[in-house]
Amino acid sequence: MFVSQEMSRLTNCAPQSLADEFPEHNHWLDQFVLRRIFHNHIREDRAALAFVLVRRAAAALDEWELACVAASNVQTLSGYFKMLRHMENCISALWQGLEFIRRALQVKLFDKGDGSSYERLNWVYNVGRHFDPQELPSGNLHRLWISNDGVNTQEHVVTFVELRDAIKYLAGLVQEFAGSSPKAD
Repeated sequence: MFVSQEMSRLTNCAPQSLADEFPEHNHWLDQFVLRRIFHNHIREDRAALAFVLVRRAAAALDEWELACVAASNVQTLSGYFKMLRHMENCISALWQGLEFIRRALQVKLFDKGDGSSYERLNWVYNVGRHFDPQELPSGNLHRLWISNDGVNTQEHVVTFVELRDAIKYLAGLVQEFAGSSPKAD
């Protein structure tokens, strides 16, 4: 029975947790609000941006961690689709956070056609959002799928290492103003 592209080839699907690198991420929103009340550390015109970045970074980390847990059971149908759901949610929160940074801070994440991890992440995010299941090519039941190395589309792959690095970038920025101290290397 065919249920997803490459599912039968999954042998070593193991994204690495970020829990040890951002142990306080579950408290970022509380810390941010308290710092804002008592120290007014974010300008009023940047407060909405800061709130959305904290929320998106925390969501991306939460979904990443849930995907890492689900990976241990990825060779079962329920485990595979649970991991895929968490990866899709992670990518969504991650890209939205990166897009807010790009627009507000004029950070260039990629040049069109450069093939970088951020360009491929943008592609995966967009095709995961904007597709018609009735228009998928014959034999493709899903627009996104999981392989041993990452999240795939027909056109591109974003590896787990690349996703992890992008989450670390977003989370590192948020950690600076959300009240946590960065972890020493």
